[in-house]
Parts: sequence; structure tokens; C-alpha cells
Amino acid sequence: MLIGALSFVGLMYWYQWSARSLGPDEVDGYLETIAAQTQLPGGRHDLTALRDFLEADDGQPFYTVNLYQFHDQAQYRHDSGFSGSGAQAYDRFSRIMIRLLAARASHPVFGSNWIGANEAGWDRIVIVRYRSRRDIADLFASDAFAAASMHKWAALEANERLLAGAVSIPGGSLVTVTLSILMAALTYLAGLARERGHVRRPGIARRLRPDRQGHGRNQ
Repeated sequence: MLIGALSFVGLMYWYQWSARSLGPDEVDGYLETIAAQTQLPGGRHDLTALRDFLEADDGQPFYTVNLYQFHDQAQYRHDSGFSGSGAQAYDRFSRIMIRLLAARASHPVFGSNWIGANEAGWDRIVIVRYRSRRDIADLFASDAFAAASMHKWAALEANERLLAGAVSIPGGSLVTVTLSILMAALTYLAGLARERGHVRRPGIARRLRPDRQGHGRNQ
């Protein structure tokens, strides 16, 4: 149980860890790497807007609200080896993206295909929690993201990304408190079960011992 509790505390620290704000040299380094991806599928960033975003880093978690409109038919290059609808292409991207996010203590919070008509024609909304701006910069600069973006850009006819803090969306502290209470309750119940087990076992042993001794004397 102690190992489980320590693992839980370590996981929560990793999930809630407040990153040191990005310094100017670090921002330049990330942007240089990302700019070099211009010939790769991932190289479709507004570098000026991205620089402003990274330079305003406060080290805190944030959320992106992503709106997507898909092509009816995915727009892959003819030699890509992939085909299908835009939604199918984006699902390929999502399966890779979830692993990349999880490695950086980030994850989707909500995702759904649009229900009913909407004037902008959006097909899907996805809300993602990022641990920090450092994590999203590291994600964008990774070769795995650049390669997976082949599916993203084949899928999308239009997209829009909005940034949000944890004011209207529950922050990670709520997750930490909830899981801490759950962990404490489970620890208490497990301890209670052990205590009851210790009380019962000696009584069983005492009842069995005379039978064994008696059985030995009869022999």
C-alpha cells in the first residue's frame, strides 16, 4: 500500500508540475527546430503568433478549444499510401497524438462530433489540457508530431484553436483533490479489512489446533 501511495503522489506531482517559464534562448531554440519543419507535414505554424504565445509563458497549465471541419475525402498525397474520409484521417492523427500528449502529462478533456447544424460548418470539437507551454513547444518540435501531421492536414478543410485558462474549465487541482480523497478512502478501507482479517485468523487457528492434536493422539 505504501508503494501505491508513493506512486500516486509521484504521479500527481508529475501531472501538476509547474514548469519553469521558457527563457528567450529556449523560445528561439524551439522556434528554430519548428521552422525547419516547413518542408514536413507538421510545418504549418504561424511562427509569429507561436513566438508571442511562448514568450508569454507563465509555466501554468492551459487548455485549447479546437474546432475542426473535415474534407469529405482526405487530401493525402498520391504516394502516401493512405486514403479514406477526412474524419478517418483525423482519427489516425488522434491515435498518435494521444500518446504524445500523455508523455507530456497532457490529455483530451472532451471531444465530440458536432450534433445539429452550425453556421460555421464545424464537424468536431476537442478540448485538450496541456501541462505547460513548454510541453506544447516540445510537442510541436518533435519528429513524431511532424510525421503524424500528415494525417491532420489531409483531414482538415478548416480549423480554429482558442486558448483558455482553468477559470471556466476545472483545473488540475480539482483532479488532484478528488483522486487524493479517493486514495485516502481506499487506504482506509484496505486497512480496515486487514484488521478484521487479523482478528478472525487466530480464532480459526485455535479451533483447528485441538482437532489436529486430537487426530494425532487417536493415531
